[in-house]
Amino acid sequence: YIEKTYAAGRIPGGYFKREGRPTEKEILTSRMTDRPLRPLFPKGYLYDTQIVALLLAADQINDSDILSMNGASAALAISDIPFAGPIGAVRVGRVNGEFIINPVFDDRAESDLDLVYVGNKTDVIMIEGAANELPEEDFIKALHFAQTAVQKLVEAQEELVRLAGKTKRDYALTVAKDELLEIGYEIAGSRIEDAIYAPTKMERSKKVGALRDEVEAAIKARYPESTDFDVEQVFEYIQKKAFRISIMEKGVRADGRKVGDLRPLFAEANSLPRVHGSAIFARGETQAMGICTLAPADEKQFFDNYAGGEDSKRFILHYNFPPFSVGETGRMGGLNRREIGHGALAERSIAPV
Repeated sequence: YIEKTYAAGRIPGGYFKREGRPTEKEILTSRMTDRPLRPLFPKGYLYDTQIVALLLAADQINDSDILSMNGASAALAISDIPFAGPIGAVRVGRVNGEFIINPVFDDRAESDLDLVYVGNKTDVIMIEGAANELPEEDFIKALHFAQTAVQKLVEAQEELVRLAGKTKRDYALTVAKDELLEIGYEIAGSRIEDAIYAPTKMERSKKVGALRDEVEAAIKARYPESTDFDVEQVFEYIQKKAFRISIMEKGVRADGRKVGDLRPLFAEANSLPRVHGSAIFARGETQAMGICTLAPADEKQFFDNYAGGEDSKRFILHYNFPPFSVGETGRMGGLNRREIGHGALAERSIAPV
């Protein structure tokens, strides 16, 4: 998703007068567009596929993220790319107790609900949003309200597909080979649960890693031409299936917990000296440190928003996930899309408070 400055009748700043790296809005819209589409490709379809949504003109009254999702779905639907769509996306707001489909920016400022709903004709595919302590029954009503609107969008795209008349391409799926899966199950089939039920992440990682090495050695001993990718496909299939059976049939998660069990909780305030506020929160082996800074209102963040909407904010939440936090090395520097997306999610959850 890319916003062109000419969409808002503006010229980019800077010496070269060109758009620079993606803005936070562009990254979040890209992630939102990607999320409901990715699982709708056939399993084993590993062909490079790129969808580019360009904002070419903006009235600065309606947001462009919903258009990006519907446009991407329509493009895939009329193409020859295999795709279990189309899907429809809407935003639901609520002003004075009344639900609104795709509220304009002025309505969103008054709304106590900001719900993005993506679905097909019968089912929900993705939900994202925030609300100001909305009762559960009202939230469920909003979902049904959204689904009704989504059905119309899906029907419109189905008509577009009929008019385009393009057939889907023939393609080969990349899936784990049966003869290699048989070897994998011989080695790991009866032992994978013991590995994934290890109580600590470190122990679980060691057991799963050792089991994978055994599977790799057995496969390459019988089929020397097998690649690392073949081995990874086999072991990932076995591991995912074991996880699914464990959750769906036994109600047990990794580390042996039942679905309703919580890991031990720990919290401590004022963990650092001098800073305005700090705290550590831990759940089991997972720990997070939060640091708070207060500043005058004139230090709020300003940003370009060519699609319209707010151009500043006073509450800012930055999320960092350094590689050393999981015992790894990695590139340090600019933020990645995941950090920006998770930061926005946390910011949205805390902002109403």
